[in-house]
Amino acid sequence: MNTTTATTGRRLSRNRLAAAGAAVAIAAGITAAAAVGAGAAHAGTMPITHPGEPTVAMTITNHTDKTEHLLGSSAGGGQWINAPRHTLAPYATETVTAAAPTGHAETVTVNYRIGATGPKAVYQIVDAPSGANTNATGTTGDQYRITSTVDTGYPTVNAGFDLW
Repeated sequence: MNTTTATTGRRLSRNRLAAAGAAVAIAAGITAAAAVGAGAAHAGTMPITHPGEPTVAMTITNHTDKTEHLLGSSAGGGQWINAPRHTLAPYATETVTAAAPTGHAETVTVNYRIGATGPKAVYQIVDAPSGANTNATGTTGDQYRITSTVDTGYPTVNAGFDLW
């Protein structure tokens, strides 16, 4: 009888260890998934005060070997949820978000200097009922270029900007 109890006890211990291991693996997977999604803002998931409120999420990636230095920024007629950083390191990415709780449109502009004395990079998204665009985006010199995409339209605009 002691042998049976000891065997059953071992079986229970193995089952408990297996269950604990599975729980740890599941928790690690959930934590990893949350970490991946934690930095990815999306204009459709930001806090709003009224339905249809314009929101903007701009993902800016610096693909250069120069630090970008903030010269100025504007949330247009809205307010920052996540304002741009003072510096954007080489090969780094940031997500800038804004909302216009009392407006029908939102224009967000971020101006950086590329390097300590280099040209200016202008990132701009217009979120309007007539359509979203990045038409005013660009650089002041020929040395760098910005590619942009608009992934979703009004009122929850998601845009990506890549400085090369």
